[in-house]
Amino acid sequence: MRTHHFAAVAAVAALAGGVFGYLVHPSSGSAEPAVPVAAPTHSSGTLHVALNMPASDRARAGSLGFTLFDVGPGEVGSLPDGGRALVWVGNTTCGGFDLSADDFGSTVRRLARDPRVYGWYLSDEPNPAECPGIVGQIRERADLIHRYAPGQKAFASLTDWTMTPLEPSATHLDLIGLDPYPCRSDTSGCDPKAVGTMVAQAERAGFARAMMVPVIQTFGQACSSGEKNWRLPTSGQLTSLLRQWDALLPHPAFDISYSWGHQSDWACPTLADSPGLQQVMKLHNTRPSHRPPSSPAPPPTDPTTPPSCPATPGGQDGA
Repeated sequence: MRTHHFAAVAAVAALAGGVFGYLVHPSSGSAEPAVPVAAPTHSSGTLHVALNMPASDRARAGSLGFTLFDVGPGEVGSLPDGGRALVWVGNTTCGGFDLSADDFGSTVRRLARDPRVYGWYLSDEPNPAECPGIVGQIRERADLIHRYAPGQKAFASLTDWTMTPLEPSATHLDLIGLDPYPCRSDTSGCDPKAVGTMVAQAERAGFARAMMVPVIQTFGQACSSGEKNWRLPTSGQLTSLLRQWDALLPHPAFDISYSWGHQSDWACPTLADSPGLQQVMKLHNTRPSHRPPSSPAPPPTDPTTPPSCPATPGGQDGA
């Protein structure tokens, strides 16, 4: 399975000077003062980000409980009050990085004391089987974060390509996203095994569950100009998917909704199109912690009877 996330928008923004509100990244010498900002979270401590969000929608998203925003290095100062940044400087699959290692190090040093910066989105679906050099490039950037900004997180989002070469000892990542997309266009339901299968795959590759970040499907491809493989879940199906994630990763550092905004080839319709799905995510984002940390989560290995993801009559919400 292969789907592009924020990377596709960021790459265009870097070339064209801004798409969906993303800006060309500044030179490493540009100054941006650190301003202390209180960052609210829901009571379990989990942050929430929805990818591909134009700047004009951030306040609206904040009202839905989204507290983390994917931005370029020059946009940290434009976040809504209380918002934190997951800074995109990364690559997609085997693509290039937006910043050279030297420029990246300078940018990390510049933002190291800014409390609005939660972490750095280093890579989206890296594929070490096709580009083995990507492992060392991720590790180099993760080490720069740990050296200059030890309170900030090094993050990459992984898919169902081989994960073992990206194990923590090889990449030095702090957190990884997992992006199974259970709701496909060739069925009215959603694959109830997809979430558990990918969690199990990550564990076999050496990643602890505390490192794992859910990537929640909030997109379809009915109106995309490219792929037509995935279908926007209904409100009931999204609720069931969230329960599956909760059963396996009840207290992640943050979670990702992919996607808020459209990507012409990859994501349409999306969360921005569906008030029903937005309300589901608001309930999820603003709920109190529903499970004490000491409660054990069920094993993920190749589940045969995980929570169901039923088809809901009436079609897609907001599509």
